[in-house]
Amino acid sequence: MVDFHNSVVFQALHSEDNYLRIQEDRLSGTGSSLDISTKENLEKLVSIGEKLLKKPVSRVNLETGLSEPVKNGGTNEEALKRFAKLLPDERRLRQSKVSKHQGGG
Repeated sequence: MVDFHNSVVFQALHSEDNYLRIQEDRLSGTGSSLDISTKENLEKLVSIGEKLLKKPVSRVNLETGLSEPVKNGGTNEEALKRFAKLLPDERRLRQSKVSKHQGGG
């Protein structure tokens, strides 16, 4: 539900490339519980996360409600690296705007 709502908002703002949601919908057993902190379960969660990184970037199709791979979207791992490069630049840009607005530059 949250994914669908966020997809609607980002698509309405023509900013869908700025929204990335990585999730596994088919978790079962202890892997579906983050409260079980045994070494075995933590290793299972790490394994699930590593597999998710290799999957293609996907988005909710607003007509069907189903998650679909994004054409030329690459993997989740590649998308996270792109975001990691963009965030410091975005922060600097916002800080410079605040500084100019406050008369500091």
